[in-house]
Amino acid sequence: MYPITSAIAIRNGTGTQVTLMNDRAQAGSADLSDKATIEMMQHRRILKDDGKGVAEPLNETDTSDGLALQVNARYYMQIFNQDKGKSLQRVQQIRLQDPLQYFFIFDFKEGS
Repeated sequence: MYPITSAIAIRNGTGTQVTLMNDRAQAGSADLSDKATIEMMQHRRILKDDGKGVAEPLNETDTSDGLALQVNARYYMQIFNQDKGKSLQRVQQIRLQDPLQYFFIFDFKEGS
């Protein structure tokens, strides 16, 4: 697992690329073996101690109701052939990280 701050992609030998974009920093990995896969870690939740440091289970819950924390993450996927098209990753990143902002002036008086 590696930190994925905006996107992860895999390509095959024919020029096809799969790009998975996320809206927040997460852990993820890509496997380039015969069964090419992309994995993203949505929640870190282990119900028993894994013996790797904290000596307790990792079970983050909302204290008010005891249920697991909810994360409303969004993912965007693009599958395209590099020879026939271009990646839309940067366009989507700008939409996510720098959205259009609207400003209104209600007390505007012309000439003042």
